[in-house]
Amino acid sequence: MESENYKIIKNFISDDEVKLIVDWVDSLNPEDGDPNYHLSEISKTLKGKSCIIDISNTELTNYITNFQSVSKVLQQEVPPIIKTLFKRISDLNNLPIDNIFIQAVDMNKGGRVQPHYDASLDGYINYKCNINVLSEDYKIFIGDSSPIIEQKDLYCFEASLYKHWTEEFNSRRVFLSFGFILPYDVLGRNENDPRVRLSKRIEKFFQNKNK
Repeated sequence: MESENYKIIKNFISDDEVKLIVDWVDSLNPEDGDPNYHLSEISKTLKGKSCIIDISNTELTNYITNFQSVSKVLQQEVPPIIKTLFKRISDLNNLPIDNIFIQAVDMNKGGRVQPHYDASLDGYINYKCNINVLSEDYKIFIGDSSPIIEQKDLYCFEASLYKHWTEEFNSRRVFLSFGFILPYDVLGRNENDPRVRLSKRIEKFFQNKNK
């Protein structure tokens, strides 16, 4: 399933992979950090934990992961299942893996994701491919679209170009967010694209706000 705003792959992971991922997420222990104003507001409604691991450890991923993390960015190896899924996602979407990171989120009942744009940098788009590992069916609001996401689905979208959010969950939710920092042209965009110009204005606002 695909639209201008998103792409959805149904049943992207198996039941065995669900168990492997949940066990890994359970083992993660976030350390307190100093989130920026933008992330402080979002984290208030998560009602759970969020952990980011900078896999590429490049200048681009260092900036994005530190800007987006509500806790300290973890410096640790990811398990084989995460590397396998990154390759599967990359191959499926023909995405380069020069600048990648992973965010694991475990939300309790009543948690939700507030409306927001993901951070980016001039010349790049923060592209997210999220796997709904464990949860009830729910709507993900991406711009003016609101597709239904089921457990084990993969959904990909330009997270720095489209505002996105969820409503409250009635049960536990575990999801993985596979982050790709991509040059505009990889996704058929350029610096004159209206959404790219909006992303630049948003980024400047939050950079100034956090000085």
